[in-house]
Amino acid sequence: SPLAAVGGVDAGGQNVHVAALAETIARRGAEVVVYTRRDAAHLPRRVRVTDGLTVEHVDAGPPRPVPKDELLQYMDRFAEQLSESWRVERPEVVHAHFWMSGHAARRAAQSLGVPVVQTFHALGVVKRRYQGGKDTSPPERLEIEQSIVRGAEKIIATCTDEVFELLRLGASNPKLTVIPSGVDLDLFRPEGPREARRPGYKRLVCVGRLVERKGIGNAISALSALADTELIVVGGPERKFLEQDPEARRLVALAHEHGVAGRVELRGRMEREKLPALLRSADALLSVPWYEPFGITALEAMACGLPVVASAVGGLIDTVVDGRTGVHVPPRDPERLAAELEPLLADRRRRIAYGRAGVQRVRRLYDWNRIAAATLDVYERVAPRQSRRMRDRSAGVFALPPTASEHVAALTDALSGLAGQLERLSELGERLAARLLAGGRLLVAGNGGSAAQAQHLTAELVGRYHSERRPLSAICLHGDTSSLTAIANDYGGDQAFARQVQAHGRPGDVLIALSTSGASENVLAAVREAQRAGLEAWALTGPAPNPLADLSDEAVAFACPWTATVQELHMVALHVICAAVDREVVLSGRGREPLEEVLR
Repeated sequence: SPLAAVGGVDAGGQNVHVAALAETIARRGAEVVVYTRRDAAHLPRRVRVTDGLTVEHVDAGPPRPVPKDELLQYMDRFAEQLSESWRVERPEVVHAHFWMSGHAARRAAQSLGVPVVQTFHALGVVKRRYQGGKDTSPPERLEIEQSIVRGAEKIIATCTDEVFELLRLGASNPKLTVIPSGVDLDLFRPEGPREARRPGYKRLVCVGRLVERKGIGNAISALSALADTELIVVGGPERKFLEQDPEARRLVALAHEHGVAGRVELRGRMEREKLPALLRSADALLSVPWYEPFGITALEAMACGLPVVASAVGGLIDTVVDGRTGVHVPPRDPERLAAELEPLLADRRRRIAYGRAGVQRVRRLYDWNRIAAATLDVYERVAPRQSRRMRDRSAGVFALPPTASEHVAALTDALSGLAGQLERLSELGERLAARLLAGGRLLVAGNGGSAAQAQHLTAELVGRYHSERRPLSAICLHGDTSSLTAIANDYGGDQAFARQVQAHGRPGDVLIALSTSGASENVLAAVREAQRAGLEAWALTGPAPNPLADLSDEAVAFACPWTATVQELHMVALHVICAAVDREVVLSGRGREPLEEVLR
C-alpha cells in the first residue's frame, strides 16, 4: 500500500515506489486507482489521496496485518474483488507490483481483455538462491512467477541484473524494458538541516527493513575494525518496540559481541521527512545486503550528496558507480567492507567528490518525473488502440493538438522542472567557454526542429548572444547541405553527422547532440564517433532513460508531455548555456583576444 508506514518487516522501497509513481502519474493527468488489501477494520473503502489518485482497500482475508508470505491464500478473493470492480469501471491498463499482485491482476483482467504490465520488484528464484532454507516464500511462487512472465503484455525490470533473471525465466526481449525506481528530489537534496553528531566521530548510516538479508549485521561486524566511528541504523518498528523485534535483538547482541555496542544506535522507524537531515550528517551510507532487487535508499543518500558503500548486487550495480559515486564491496564480507571504509573515511576530498557525482547522477537519471514519463510510454504501447482517454490525458499522445491553455499549462509546469537544471546548464556553459577559449571547437547536431535549434546555437556563438566578445568556433553539422546530401547519398542517412564529426572533430572538442526522442540513429552515430575521436559528447533530450541520454558523457533530459514542450525547454536551455559562455568569456578577460593569440 502507498499509505503503509515504511520501515517495517513487510513495508519498504516497494511501498515508496508505488506511492511516488502513482502520485507523479496522477499529476500528469491520469486517473490512478491503487488497489491494496485491507489490513485494518477501520480503513475506509476508498481514500482520495490527491487529485487523480485513489487508494481502494480490498476485502481479501482478515482485516489485520498478515505476514507477506502468508497472503497467497487470499489472492483468489482479491482477484474476484478486482474483477467485480473493473466490470463497473474498466481500467485501460493494469500495472501489477509484486508477484502476488500480478497473479491476482492477471486473473481479474483476462476476462475483460485489459492489458497487464508487471513489475516484480523481487523474484523468488533470486530470493531462494541467496536465502536458501531461510526463504519463507510459498513453494508455488516460482511457478506463478513463470506464469506471470508468460502472460504479461509488458514487464518492467527495475535494473539490468533483473533483465537477465527474467530472460532465464522465459521472458522474451521485446516484452522487457528497464525503468528504475526514482527519488523525491524535493525532499532528498544536499541543501538543508543536518543532525547534530558525536564530536570527533565519523558517522555511518544504514537504512532499511530489519531483516537479516539486509546485511546490517555485516556492517556492525565491520565497525569493530574502525576507530572513532558510529553506526546509525534506521528501520524496523518504532523505537519503543525495538526490544520486541527478533532482528533488533540479534543486532544488539552482535554489537555487544564485537565490543561496539556504545557506537551502534538503532533508531527504529523514522519519518521520511526527517531522514534527509540524518543522511546529510553522515560520512557515508552503507547498503550491504546479501542481494538487493533495487535499493532505493542508495538513491536517497546520493541525492543528499552522500557517498554510498554498496554490495555489488542487483540494482546497486546500476545505481552506485564504483569509484565515482561510491564503492562496491562483495556481500557478506565484513573484513572487505572495513578495508574499503577505512581509506574512504580518512579521505574527505574523495567523499565530497563521490557525493557531488552522486547528486548529478540522481538528478539526471532518477527524477520521478522521468520515471513516470517512461512508465506512461509503456502503458501507451500496451493500451488498446480504441482506448484514447488515458493516452490523451496522461501519456501526452493526442489525437488532436493540445489547446492553447493546455499548451501553456504544460509549458509552465515544465519550466518549473527546468529550474532544477539551471545550475548544471550554467556549469556546462562555463566548461564550454573554457574549451573554446583554449582553441577548441563546438560541433552541434540535430534533426528537424532540433536542427533549427542547433543552427541557432552556433549563430549565437560565432556571432554573439549578449555581450560583445570575439567569435567562438562552432559548426552546425547540417548547415553544409552539399556535404550533408553527399554523405547521405554515399554512406546513408545514419552517417550524415558522424562522418562530419570524423572530419571536423579533434580531441578535446565538444559535440552537443539535440534530440527530443533520444533515439535518432544519425545523432547516436555522431555521439559514438565523437567519443571514439576523443571529443566530449553532451546531449539535450526528452524523457529519460533513452539511448542518447545513456550514451552521452553529459545529458540534460526533460520529462515533458509533448515534443513541442521539450523543444521549447531546449531553447531555454541553449540560452542559459549561451549566457554562461558569454559571462565566462568576459570574466576571463579574453573576450576581445584575437584568435591568433590563442592558437599561437
